[in-house]
Amino acid sequence: MRTPIALLCAAIVAVGTAACGSDSTPRSPSAGPAASTGSTDSVSVTTLISDLDHPWDVVIDPAGTIVTDERGGRIMARFADGRVAQVRADLPDLQARGEGGLMGMALARDFATTRSVYTCFASTEGDVRVVRWTAAADWSAMTRADNVLIGIPLNPSGRHSGCRILPAPDGTLYVATGDTADPIAPQSLSNLGGKILHVDSRGAGVPGNIGDTAIHSLGHRNPQGMAFAPGTDRLYTSEHGPTIDDEINLEVPQGNYGWDPDTAAAGYDEDVPMTDTDRHPGSIPAVWSSGRPTLAVADIDFLGPQWGPRAGMAVVATLKASRLMLLRLRPDGRSTTERVDLLAGVHGRLRSITTAPDGALLVTTDNGDKTDSILRVAPRS
Repeated sequence: MRTPIALLCAAIVAVGTAACGSDSTPRSPSAGPAASTGSTDSVSVTTLISDLDHPWDVVIDPAGTIVTDERGGRIMARFADGRVAQVRADLPDLQARGEGGLMGMALARDFATTRSVYTCFASTEGDVRVVRWTAAADWSAMTRADNVLIGIPLNPSGRHSGCRILPAPDGTLYVATGDTADPIAPQSLSNLGGKILHVDSRGAGVPGNIGDTAIHSLGHRNPQGMAFAPGTDRLYTSEHGPTIDDEINLEVPQGNYGWDPDTAAAGYDEDVPMTDTDRHPGSIPAVWSSGRPTLAVADIDFLGPQWGPRAGMAVVATLKASRLMLLRLRPDGRSTTERVDLLAGVHGRLRSITTAPDGALLVTTDNGDKTDSILRVAPRS
């Protein structure tokens, strides 16, 4: 039988870091199995749009137009015939600094009739806000319609800005927000940072939230991915840890996920556990956590039936680890049984994942200096 340290070393080697020594930190109990590395021959990768600079999200409209937004504010569209063009959008109040800028993008559930698009961006007004736009029929421009949600806190440096948007089947919106490196934010009900928010299309909180607020759950550090597991109402989030324990969490209404960097130590204390059950009994444990080292998990989605034996697995983009991580969930959805890594180190940092109608994944790279792309990743037949 392999020792716990041997198992740890195998996990560390699998994520591409240096070999471990005698002082290695044990894996978190929820870290699950070590990764097996999937061959890049098992997938085909095609570049759809290149020469991008920190693309943050991707949407696909009913006509097959692929639209991406860059953190610096540019929005680009690739049409079904392969043409690529810039989408005009008025963003004079965008504050692109550090991790902040133009971030999450999502099409409204009724996009086919309303042409409504949501974006999340850091504003020169000193907050992060969710704004609704109307897209022209030919995607030549997006016209700002109204503010859906304002007052999400923003660190002036842009640190831990979040921000992902996920429309629910009923037309409401989930919004993942970062804690802005503010020690008070994650556990404060008067602060929208470090939360999963759930609001209607006007930005009002919905039933099931904590009290009469927009807050669906609290105690988060910097969640940057959200997805519903197919055929269920289970909402999963992916969240950056400090130096240990990136997390995949199953979202529970009014849940506390235990991140609380407010201690007697000066400032923002990142030595506390990601899920601090001592100070916050009843905090919800992660479905999966990375242990040490962190991978910098970004977006999350699920593989469709086109992926054969891997169908139903969660797929997570990673920044620091530069790979796609596939996780198989147990039937109850609260832990994992298998992990497979794809594209390890091939395309650099990976940010967002959007599933196309044919089951392929549209994945954005996040390397900067106009070297980024949207990749189409599909299983080989």
